[in-house]
Amino acid sequence: MDYLNDLESVWGMDDTPEKVKVLEHLIAAADAHNDVQNGIYARDLLVETCLTMGFTKKQLQAFSWIIKKWESEDSDVYINTEDFLWKYTWFGERAPTFEDISKKQISNILMDMKVKHQQQNYALRPCYKVFTFAAMRMGKVDEAKKRFEQWISAETDLSKQCPICEAQNQVYYYFFMKDFENAKKLAQPIIEEEQGCHEIPHQTYAMMALVYLELGDKHMAQECFDKGYPMVHKEMALIPPISYLLEFLIKTNQLEKAREVLNSNREIVLKSENGLDQLLFLQAAYPLFDREKEADLIEMTEALTAKFDARNGNNYYQDCLEVY
Repeated sequence: MDYLNDLESVWGMDDTPEKVKVLEHLIAAADAHNDVQNGIYARDLLVETCLTMGFTKKQLQAFSWIIKKWESEDSDVYINTEDFLWKYTWFGERAPTFEDISKKQISNILMDMKVKHQQQNYALRPCYKVFTFAAMRMGKVDEAKKRFEQWISAETDLSKQCPICEAQNQVYYYFFMKDFENAKKLAQPIIEEEQGCHEIPHQTYAMMALVYLELGDKHMAQECFDKGYPMVHKEMALIPPISYLLEFLIKTNQLEKAREVLNSNREIVLKSENGLDQLLFLQAAYPLFDREKEADLIEMTEALTAKFDARNGNNYYQDCLEVY
């Protein structure tokens, strides 16, 4: 079983598309040999790799399989409980970003995540954060406010909860709500003390470029762009912050640079598996599109806008588009 040697060696690989291909081969080999445990290990590593690479659909497919094994009665299968629940929050966060996943399916995923936390006697704070993000991504502002209050008032007990990530997650909420003063208050330590973790301060700089601009601090806004854009340029997993920075350039009339950002990131956006990531970028770029030469991008923007609003049962994304 040569695939077992490959499984050991893949741990030392950088997160690249090639690593994803190797893991997919390992999963197929493990499944062919009915090797459930190594199938779990390979998929678990694929989930983590796809988070970095931005292959959201592959990530969700792999974790869906792990959920089924978790729920099975096979006593020979080992899945670490804390790690599983932690990754379930990733799964729950990303479900609303696909326009083809229905509201009912999203609700079922979120409720199942909560039930599994309760069954294992874990605190529900991570679940309420996911509920908040789901409401935000579905344009449900009042629901997001309600869920945010549950989130910040709930206890936590998962050791994997990172205080820097927790602060950035709340920056994201206040950014979404256009509560720019609170966003600034929470983001300042991340920026001034150069705190970092995975996608931080990448996400922070992008949001704060717009926040500082809205607060009238053009110098800090430009500084956030200058520091943030090199961190996210051509990164498929970081299309939302690229979108925020593109919006910043357009709002500050830096149209030549905005066109450069659009053109250099267009390929990764069009290849993205994530519909909401595509929509955020396309809506940010919408004012730049040539109505004749880029009619296909205009059509794609408007079609995705309509699909997400139809799924969500509101006009949130259409309202965002009309701002432009």
